[in-house]
Amino acid sequence: MTGLRTMLNPKVTAVVGVSTSNPFNPGNVIFRKLAFENALPTYPINPKGGTVEGIDVYKSITEAPDDIELVVISVPAHFVPGVLTECGEKGIRSVIVVSGGFSEVGEAGASLQEEIVEIANKYHISMVGPNCIGVFVPDVLDTFFLPSERVARPRKGNVVIISQSGGWLIERLEEFSARDVGIAAAISIGNAAQTKVTDFIEHFGNEKSVDVILAYIEGFVPGEGREFVKACKQIVPNKPVIVLKGGESEAGHRATQSHTSSLAGDHAITNAAFNQCGVIHALDEDEVMAYAKVFSFKPKYMLGSRVGTLTVSGGHGVIASDEASQYGITMPFFNNEQQALMREAMTPAYQGIASFRNPCDLTGSAADIDYERVLDIMLEFETIDAALLLLLPYAPGISLQIGARVANVAKRHNKTVIAYVPNLKKYEVIIRGFELNGIAVGDTIEEAVQMMNGILIRSKYLQRTGKI
Repeated sequence: MTGLRTMLNPKVTAVVGVSTSNPFNPGNVIFRKLAFENALPTYPINPKGGTVEGIDVYKSITEAPDDIELVVISVPAHFVPGVLTECGEKGIRSVIVVSGGFSEVGEAGASLQEEIVEIANKYHISMVGPNCIGVFVPDVLDTFFLPSERVARPRKGNVVIISQSGGWLIERLEEFSARDVGIAAAISIGNAAQTKVTDFIEHFGNEKSVDVILAYIEGFVPGEGREFVKACKQIVPNKPVIVLKGGESEAGHRATQSHTSSLAGDHAITNAAFNQCGVIHALDEDEVMAYAKVFSFKPKYMLGSRVGTLTVSGGHGVIASDEASQYGITMPFFNNEQQALMREAMTPAYQGIASFRNPCDLTGSAADIDYERVLDIMLEFETIDAALLLLLPYAPGISLQIGARVANVAKRHNKTVIAYVPNLKKYEVIIRGFELNGIAVGDTIEEAVQMMNGILIRSKYLQRTGKI
């Protein structure tokens, strides 16, 4: 849809539904963000006229200047058709309807929703919503009606988030910000009356600045699921699409009806369809974060499920083995020759106490150089497809530079490397050392294994379809 590009990067905006008496009105919050935080020329609209924040209020879209590229509508539902018609007659092609009171409330609302879709289609308007919180593009655009001081804003990056739930989207922004994962855009589609998740999949699939597409979907209207799968099949060879699907249980199905009026689907059917088209089906929010983060680093592929693990704690190795087995990831024992090669690379004083069966326990005596040398040798083995580093910085020989040092070893090999480092502020230098050099870091052992699983799922699909 041609209007999406303008919607995501408008030069002039308008907000219909500001109040001249209530500064906390949703329309006023949106207006202040666009006009002052995004520094966009923005026209406030209210039939009563007056002023808002010292700026003259226009009584209608019709009376406002002709250079508007995006309109955000925040008025009671029954006024939306009239406002949308004015937008169409004025030649505006991008509209976000944050108003609720449509199909999610029953038959009367559904009829009203059909009406605004007809109007949008008639005037070739790209309309997001209704019943949504809108669009956030770092450094460009923020139409969320939530005060900025109450919602975290991730830095600019390469992940796009598309969600039918505004609340779920806000929580992801909080998490992405806390984990320093950058986003290219966050889209709340609400009822997705006209512009669907598929439209955004197609749009961002062709954007070079986007490397990962993440979507939360509660369901599809009849026929939409097939279009979604078709679109994803075209996109996934070039970039991963991750989906968390709500409403797959009976209780969840009922909940979606009262939220966005979507038709939910059976988990097994959904999983089979996603697997066929290469979509990575996240089963919970932990997997969502793990998959989105690891692919934001554009990791190397895995040609198999065999992983070599390095740790300074035997217990952590055991936990990682248990987690890996749940995902079908194996940690094959290294043979005597392989063990001898790695043992010889260790600092002589510690060679006798380290274990190299896999997981390899370098013990708490290990230093940076031991991790570097052993990893360098291990990544040469044809019996493994990836490496998992369980890095516990408590060991006295481990320095704050180990992340960068080990990451530079990984760069010399064409295999996936994932690290686990406790997410504590005192270890931030280590984490950044890995991440600035292209190695994703999990907050927990489970997350690090999930990251590995996401890469494996994608690699298997690309192998199956002859893409790698």
